[in-house]
Amino acid sequence: MSDNGGAPITVALVAEERHISNQALVDAQAAWLAHGCRIELVVPEEARLYDVPVEVPPWSVMVSRGRHLAGLGLLAAASALGVPTVNDPKAIELVRNKIGMQAVLAHHDIPLPRTWFAGDPAVFGQLSQDFFPLVVKPYDGDGSRGLALLNEPGDVKLLPPITGRRSLYLAQEYLETDGYDLKLYGIGSKVWAVRKPSPVNFSGPGPAEVTAVVDAELVDIDRQLADIALTCGRACQLELFGVDVAMTPNGPVVIEVNDFPTYSAVPGAGMAIAEHVLTLVEMHAVAQDAGREHYRSIVRRPQ
Repeated sequence: MSDNGGAPITVALVAEERHISNQALVDAQAAWLAHGCRIELVVPEEARLYDVPVEVPPWSVMVSRGRHLAGLGLLAAASALGVPTVNDPKAIELVRNKIGMQAVLAHHDIPLPRTWFAGDPAVFGQLSQDFFPLVVKPYDGDGSRGLALLNEPGDVKLLPPITGRRSLYLAQEYLETDGYDLKLYGIGSKVWAVRKPSPVNFSGPGPAEVTAVVDAELVDIDRQLADIALTCGRACQLELFGVDVAMTPNGPVVIEVNDFPTYSAVPGAGMAIAEHVLTLVEMHAVAQDAGREHYRSIVRRPQ
């Protein structure tokens, strides 16, 4: 497969070391190679000096998996220079800022837990007991890291400090579930639902106990959940996305939206990712051609 210039499509893949063995990512690379694409793998490293790109990189598309700031910097630079990016860096920034994400989802009538945020977590102790228990986490948290439970206002003293992060906390009302998490995975307009045991356990107030989860079961997705997933993805302008849902006695509640999730238990996820990315490359090429023709029609308008 080649781009609109006739050269083979080059996929620049930015992935942290911890994600390289992710099955969906491995399968996506295999599919790109099978389509005749070239792959340039970029693994962000702390002890590496990077040049800020000033010329358009020789890539047809750039795909990002991970949270390393150097990798996200490269993604933003490529996007600014006109390279199609998956996901778009502005969309990634939105969902990683949980405050902005909550505001966007609320605007689209997505069911959400009541949420507060503060720079000093001690102010959560000013809330009425009626609002407790609360789950507190860093506003730009990664997965289940940094989660803590507050059963009453005085429990704020049990919150661990945020180290190496921007110091801002998010507090959400605690939701009763059956001990399982529902993950909605999206690739463009395709969505799946996967049920997993929750990795988070609270034996009492304070930091959560987090365990690794290996069991995941693909389950049927009904119209309501499919609509929630697609609305979240489109509202946040994501191509590859995951939606964490708490199934409560009052119905589904969205906890958060993530960019490029694991797609665990989703059959053919890697192939679907690869095909979706290649479709976006084709759409970008068509848009460029259409733009050029429009420009020519203006400058060559008959006198």
